[in-house]
Amino acid sequence: MNSSVIVDQPPGVLLPTALDATRVSNPTKEAWILHALKKRRTEFLDSHTTTAFVGTWNVNGRAPASPTALASWLGFIPKDSGQTALTSLPELLVLGFQELDVRAEAFVYNNAVKDVEWTDAIEGCMGSTQHAYRKLASKQLIGMFIMVYARIDVVELVSDVQATSVGCGIMGMVGNKGAVAVRIVYMDTPLCFVCSHLAHDAAQVDRRNSQFHDLCKRLLFTASNAAADPLVPLNLGIHGAGSLGRPLTVFDHSYLLWLGDLNYRLAIDTGDMADIIARGEHQSLLGLDQLRIAMMNKQAFVGFEEAEIGFAPTYKYVLGTSIYDEGRRPAWCDRVLWWTRPGCEGGVRSLSYDSVDSVITSDHKPVRSRIELDVWKVNQDCRQAVYLEVLRELDRYENECIPTATLDATIVEFGDVAFGQLIRRSMKLANSGQVPLEYSFVATPSRPHYAPAWLRISPDSGMLLPGETVDLLFSVLVDERTSASLSTHAEDLSDILVLHLNRGRDYFVQVQGNYLTSVYGTSLDSLVHCKSPVRGMSRDDFEQCLDSGQFSVPVCVWTLTDFLSRYALDRGYSLFYWPGDRSLACHVRECLDRGLPLDPADILQWQGNSEDHVARTVVEEPIQLEMRQGSSRVSMTDQTLVPSTLHSMFSNMDMANAPSTAEALERLSLDPWAVHPSYSHTRVVQNGQDIATGSDSDLESDQQELTADQNNMLTTEALPEAIASANAPHDTGVDTVANCLVAFFASLPEPLVPVELYSACVEAGGVSRAAALEALEVLPPGNLNVLVYLLAFLREAVERGATTTMRVAHVFADALLRPPVGRVPSESDSRMLCSFIAFLL
Repeated sequence: MNSSVIVDQPPGVLLPTALDATRVSNPTKEAWILHALKKRRTEFLDSHTTTAFVGTWNVNGRAPASPTALASWLGFIPKDSGQTALTSLPELLVLGFQELDVRAEAFVYNNAVKDVEWTDAIEGCMGSTQHAYRKLASKQLIGMFIMVYARIDVVELVSDVQATSVGCGIMGMVGNKGAVAVRIVYMDTPLCFVCSHLAHDAAQVDRRNSQFHDLCKRLLFTASNAAADPLVPLNLGIHGAGSLGRPLTVFDHSYLLWLGDLNYRLAIDTGDMADIIARGEHQSLLGLDQLRIAMMNKQAFVGFEEAEIGFAPTYKYVLGTSIYDEGRRPAWCDRVLWWTRPGCEGGVRSLSYDSVDSVITSDHKPVRSRIELDVWKVNQDCRQAVYLEVLRELDRYENECIPTATLDATIVEFGDVAFGQLIRRSMKLANSGQVPLEYSFVATPSRPHYAPAWLRISPDSGMLLPGETVDLLFSVLVDERTSASLSTHAEDLSDILVLHLNRGRDYFVQVQGNYLTSVYGTSLDSLVHCKSPVRGMSRDDFEQCLDSGQFSVPVCVWTLTDFLSRYALDRGYSLFYWPGDRSLACHVRECLDRGLPLDPADILQWQGNSEDHVARTVVEEPIQLEMRQGSSRVSMTDQTLVPSTLHSMFSNMDMANAPSTAEALERLSLDPWAVHPSYSHTRVVQNGQDIATGSDSDLESDQQELTADQNNMLTTEALPEAIASANAPHDTGVDTVANCLVAFFASLPEPLVPVELYSACVEAGGVSRAAALEALEVLPPGNLNVLVYLLAFLREAVERGATTTMRVAHVFADALLRPPVGRVPSESDSRMLCSFIAFLL
C-alpha cells in the first residue's frame, strides 16, 4: 500500500490552551450549558462562510480519465487558459475515489500504487487554477483514495491536519472495502471528511449498515489541543471532547462529510425501471432507495442529511456509454451526505448536487456537490467569560435549592486524654438554608468508617428543617481495642471528619487531643522491652526498645506485686475481694506511667470520698518516713525481673533456650521477691525496720475517671467457698492496688495468653494440669516470663491466706484470656477457664 504522507501542512493558528475551569459531566447540565452558549454565541464567535467542492467517483480500476473529462467533473475549471478570480473558486476541494486499484497484487500484497497517477491527472486538468490550491493531505487504502486541498489564501486558517484509514472487507479487515478519512480544523471549526466503499450486491444491506457502524468506531484521530466544539472552552469535558485525552472519532467534529460508493441499491425491481428513468421520472424510484430506508428506520447514517437528488441513478452503466447495463438494477450508489453536531445545526447548506453524465470511462458516473459551510473564529477570552457567566447562572439556580448549614465550630478539642477516660464535647449544627437538610458523617477513601475507632458521634446522621438546630456530641474513649498504636505514638489522637450534606457541600471537622501514654493499653511486647517510664517515651524510644532484643517483666507489674507483697501479704490483708477507690486508682496509674514508686504514705492513709470506702485496719504503731538515696538492689537494666532462683536461668540466655512452660511453672514454689528494680526512694520505717519503698512526688490533681468495667474488676461479693478470706481485714488502698493489677492485664491490647490459644485453654480446663501446661507450650518467651512471675505472686498470696485458688481463677480468667472475635463465651467456657487458671496455680 502506498499511503501518502501529509504534505505542505500549514502552520495554522494558535488554538486555545487548557482553561482553568470546572469540568461538567452531568449530561443534563451539559445540554443546558450548550443551549445557553448557543443563544449567546454571537458574543464570542465571529462567523464566516466558506465553500467546499466534494466529489466522489468509482473509477472501476481504469486509468485516469482525460483532462477534459476530469475538468467537466470538477466544473469550476475554466474552459480556456484565461485567468479565474481566486475568490470564485471553492476554498476547500475534497475528492474521493473507489476501485482506484483493483489488481490482485494490490489486495494480496497491499501495495496499491495508483494514487500518484491520479493525483497528477487531477492537478494536471486544473490548468492555471492548480496554483490556486495547496494539497493538505491524501490517503489511500488499496482502491479507496481521498485528497483534500485548500485555496492558497485560506491555507493559513487550517491546522491540525490528520489522515487515517480502516479496512472492513474480507474477514472484516481487508481493505477492499472500508474507508479513508481526513480531519482538519478550519479557523476554529473542526471538519472531518470520510470516503468509503461498502459491501456490494442488493441483498447485502444489513452488512452495509454494519460496516458503517464499524467504521464510525474504528476511524480514529489523535487527540489534540483543538476543541471539538467551538461553543465549548477547552478541557471542560462536555461531550467528551478530544481534549480529555482519548482518541477523536469522526463525530468529534462540528461537521462530518461522508462521500463514496455506499453501494445502497433499490429495494425491489419494478421491471420497468429503465423506462421510468428514460422518461425522467426517476424521482419516483427514490422511495425504494435502501439508504433512505435505512436512515428512516435508524439503522445507519442516523442524523445525516443529503441534498435533494435530481439526477438519474449513477450505477450501472455499460462501459464507454451512458446506457444502463440490463443485467443490473440501476441504483444511486454514489452519494454525498453530511452530519452536524448539536449546536451547529443548519451550518451546512447544499449549493448544488448532481452527477456528470458525459464522463463514460467507468460503470459509475462521478458525483459532485458544492457545499456552503458556516465556520467560526473564536474569541477565546470572550468565550471563557460567557461560559463562566453561564456556569454562575446555573450555580445560582442550583444554590436556591441547595441545603446549607452553619457550625458553631470546626475544631473539637479534647485536651489531655487518659486511657479509659471518657471525654465528651459538643458542637451545634444549624440548618441555615431554605430547604430541609439531610446530614451524615461519611467515610473517606483512606478509612472505611466515618470516624476512628476511639471516637463516637451522636447523632451521626439526621434531618433538620429550615431554622432547626442539633447538638452533635463527640465522645472519645481509648480502651484496649484502640490504644496500641496511640501508646507507641504510631498514630495521633487526631483526625479530620467529613460532614456531608445530601445535595449540598461537605464540611470538614477537625478533632484532636493529646493522649497520655499509659502502661494501661500499651502492648505487652512493648512493655517487656521498656526500661524507662512510658509517659516520657517517644516513638523513636519505643522502636529502639523493640530493637534491643532484651526483655523483662514490665516494671509496672513488679511495682504492683511488690507493693501488695509488702502491704497485703505481710500484714494479713485479703486480696481480690473488694473494689478500690477510683480517685486513688488514678493516682496509682499516674505513678506507674511516670515511673514513680507507690508511696504507702499516700496509699495506705488515703482518704477518698467514694461511698464504698471501707475502714482500714489501723497499723498499731505510727508510720515514720525517712529519706534515703541509692540502693543495693540489682539494676533493672541489667536483669530480667523473675523470681530470684529463676533469674540464673533467664538472664544472659538466648530466648530460644528458655525453659519450657511446664518446667518454668513447676518451679513456682521458689521465692519470687528477691529481685526488683532499684530507685532513688523513700524508706518507710516502723520500729526501726524498713517496711516500704516509695517517693514523694508533686502530681497534678487528676480528675479523670476510669471506665466502669476497669473500676469494678473485683466484685464486692465474696465467693461462697472463700467467706473466711473475704471477711479477713482489708485496706482500701491495698484493694485499689490489687484492682489496678487486674485492670492492667485486662487492658492489654493482646491478652497475656494470646487469643489463638483461647480454645486450647478452654479445652484444657476440663482435662488436667498436664493439659493446661501443654496448651501453653507455644507461649512466646516474653509472655511466659510475665506469666511465671504473676503466678508466683498469686500462689504466694493463696498459700499465705490472702485469697483462694478459685477466687484468683475467677478474677484473673477474664483478665488473662480473651475469646477470639465473634465467639461469645458460654457458662461452660467460663467454668473451664477458671479450672485452667486453678490448674496453673
